[in-house]
Amino acid sequence: MNQEKTSTYLVRKSPVIRTLLWISLAVIFTVVSLILGLRVKEKPVIYSLNPPIGSPGDLVIITGKDFGNIRDTNYVEFGGYKLTSSSYISWSNTEIKVVLPANVQEGLVVVGTKNARSKPAFFANTTAAPVAVTSNSITTNPVITIVSPEKIYPGTLLTISGSNFGPTRERSKVYFSSEREATQDNDFSYISASEDDFDYEYWSDGEIHVRVPDGASSGNFYVETSKGKSPARKIEIDERAGKKSFISPKTYVVQIYADVEDSSGDKDSSIILRCPRPFVTASQPSVQLTECTPEPVINDFQHTIIQQVSGKSSFGKKRFKSDFAITVYETRTQVYASRLNPVSTVAENLRAIATKEDNLVPSGDPDIIALSKKITKGESNHYNMAALIYNYMLNNYVILNDVRKGNISPLDLIRTKKGDAYDFAVIYTALLRACGIPSYTDSGILVETDLKTRDHWWSEFYLAGFGWIPVDPALGAGLKYSPWQKDIQPETYYFGNLDAQHIVFSRGWNEIKPSAPNSKIVQKPRSYALQDIWEEASGEKIKYSSYWANPIVIGVY
Repeated sequence: MNQEKTSTYLVRKSPVIRTLLWISLAVIFTVVSLILGLRVKEKPVIYSLNPPIGSPGDLVIITGKDFGNIRDTNYVEFGGYKLTSSSYISWSNTEIKVVLPANVQEGLVVVGTKNARSKPAFFANTTAAPVAVTSNSITTNPVITIVSPEKIYPGTLLTISGSNFGPTRERSKVYFSSEREATQDNDFSYISASEDDFDYEYWSDGEIHVRVPDGASSGNFYVETSKGKSPARKIEIDERAGKKSFISPKTYVVQIYADVEDSSGDKDSSIILRCPRPFVTASQPSVQLTECTPEPVINDFQHTIIQQVSGKSSFGKKRFKSDFAITVYETRTQVYASRLNPVSTVAENLRAIATKEDNLVPSGDPDIIALSKKITKGESNHYNMAALIYNYMLNNYVILNDVRKGNISPLDLIRTKKGDAYDFAVIYTALLRACGIPSYTDSGILVETDLKTRDHWWSEFYLAGFGWIPVDPALGAGLKYSPWQKDIQPETYYFGNLDAQHIVFSRGWNEIKPSAPNSKIVQKPRSYALQDIWEEASGEKIKYSSYWANPIVIGVY
């Protein structure tokens, strides 16, 4: 009997062999089914979004794996909202192309299939981002032909006619001469018009409408696009209302870090950190991110650096660190109050945002309105009104050297007559806004002579035909600190002047929207940056602890 017949005979005659055979087949079938089931239920993974910042109408390409070969019931979610069918251009297992709808939400991006959801990625919606322009093979530098007017006040509108400016501004800028002392690394002889002050009002290939920026001085100006710089043109800045100078620059190396510890959560959990970035201003013209670990998701969005930890994990302690090189000038001003321009000449958007009540400044409070009227009486000149309010606060309120703790209101200052630097700055700004004077509460750090830092707050207000005036009512009132300049009188110096020991991180309230619905928000009241969100956690079972260190100065030159 051959081997094949013997095997068949044994299977037929032996119950034990038949049973073992059926069990083996069942085991093999189960293992194969599990393997196939696992492969079918692979969790989608996002590798990248290109671009990570976009506007409605932009094409975004999502690369990764296990998205599924067809869309079917699979979906993409932006900021907690699923895209509609019309948004999808193509769908494959490793790449999804979508066009952003008009109502696209910034925040977490998730690819979902019928079996699982991916770990989230982060997307930022920049509605002001210009539409990309098809590049021309012939690159031509911009050219300025006509300037109107040729003599102009700071903050007023300049019309520049010419060619090759580009149909949209994109990253193009207009630069003006500025009288700032040179440093060993940069002469800082030019200053650009500012998006934050709404200086750019109109841009086309042949004409630009731009406001002369704060800190500009008589001399040259030019237009710079991606294709190059225009030849410089002369312009005269009328300084009848006063003069601003920037002297004695210092460059600081500042380190910011946050520790996140024992992070854990479900498969869809995410922690987003919003690390504040120092502001660029006329007196703080250079902010360079020299090191950032780990690599950020986005290194500059809404004046923050976005870091992210996502997915189920437990990694002990992880440090998120950013180092900046920041150049700061001492600011000196001389104002001729009777020569200021009408308030109506200030940019409309700037007036609107810098005179209204918001989450930080209680300028609509009845006590603030009544007090502002009492202090200023019949005065209408904005500079004189600001001086009256400053002197009133110094004469009637006592400054506390320690920052108050807890959920407390700066309005306590006008009732108890005592408050910290935060209270002084916020109330001073509120009184200015109640008088219709554009103003901000600035926040940042004050650097002592031993390079130790403390959280600090001060103010600035805007004068038509002049620009921004710095005011530090807390230092004017006698807040204790160690200045490099020993010969100043704080009560007079800190109205209109500011030393180079102030590093600004926020100008006014930085309103940041949550990146996902129902996320857990962490705020840091009375901190060196005034922003809605510092941390944002999403996920049903997420648990972690965090610690934000105060900024430290690790070098100065």
